[in-house]
Amino acid sequence: MALACAVSACTPTFSDETSIVSEPRLLAVQATPAEAKLGEAFTMTALYVGAQGPANPSSLDWAICSLPKPLGDPGPINPGCFVDVSSGLTSLGSGGTVGGTIPEDACQLFGPDTPPPQPGQPSARPTDPDSTGGFYLPVRIESGSGQWSAAPERLACSPSGLTQQVFTDFTNGYHVNENPVVASLSRLDAQGVATPIPADAPGMTSAFMIPSGTRASLHVTWPSCSSAPCGGAETYLTIDPSTHQIETLRESMVASWYATAGVFDVDRVGRAEDDPATSVDNGWTAPSSKGLVHLWIVLRDSRGGVGWESYTIQIE
Repeated sequence: MALACAVSACTPTFSDETSIVSEPRLLAVQATPAEAKLGEAFTMTALYVGAQGPANPSSLDWAICSLPKPLGDPGPINPGCFVDVSSGLTSLGSGGTVGGTIPEDACQLFGPDTPPPQPGQPSARPTDPDSTGGFYLPVRIESGSGQWSAAPERLACSPSGLTQQVFTDFTNGYHVNENPVVASLSRLDAQGVATPIPADAPGMTSAFMIPSGTRASLHVTWPSCSSAPCGGAETYLTIDPSTHQIETLRESMVASWYATAGVFDVDRVGRAEDDPATSVDNGWTAPSSKGLVHLWIVLRDSRGGVGWESYTIQIE
């Protein structure tokens, strides 16, 4: 999702400790609803944090980018989106949460409908869906001078090229995506017994304690889904691109881990679409010095949904 330094003149550098938050960073963006129809209102909310916990998001500048990706461009988004001002940008405002409306032509520009002709360009073809059959409206975010990111809003576009019966069955049976939910975070002892770690909340006066230098086994869960909508790995309908028939698939889930100190065993861990488990584990070694550590879990499903939870750990 993140496309920092996407402008060709920028040469990005990558830290080996991508999970460690030492300066203000945009960790994730949640679109609500997670999948929206043409003309529907939506909001974008940023998880913007720093070394002391939540950071001031007032400098974040948001805009819908209506520039289709050029033919042959390997990137996911038109590089022309990453500018301050452009005729292809529709401002959504600034701050930690902004709102907008899905453009009526979004399924032409970024979906399965035939796109409008561009001056001086060959006839364009509809956008190819991702592996889940999804199409996305790009929203660009500027978080600082030359610091660019992009967040997708999944589009609820009607499928094309189907028989009337398949179209009707798909339309009647499809459920738009819901954002995933972090249900719980626990610390596991040597016997596998879980001790819940409380999520941050207003008025919270104490933090979960872990001794300095200790390696803690952390266990995160999300809801079990028997039907949609659900905040876990949902089943959903998609169209097989070769047979044009309906398939029923299940979302994969990925948990990304971030903290202001310490070391995680891995940055990300998840479950494939054929894995019914509703939890993942990760190891975290606490820092050697005492004090407060802020920790975030970001959960992403394969249809573009995002959810997160934040925690505060007291190092003793």
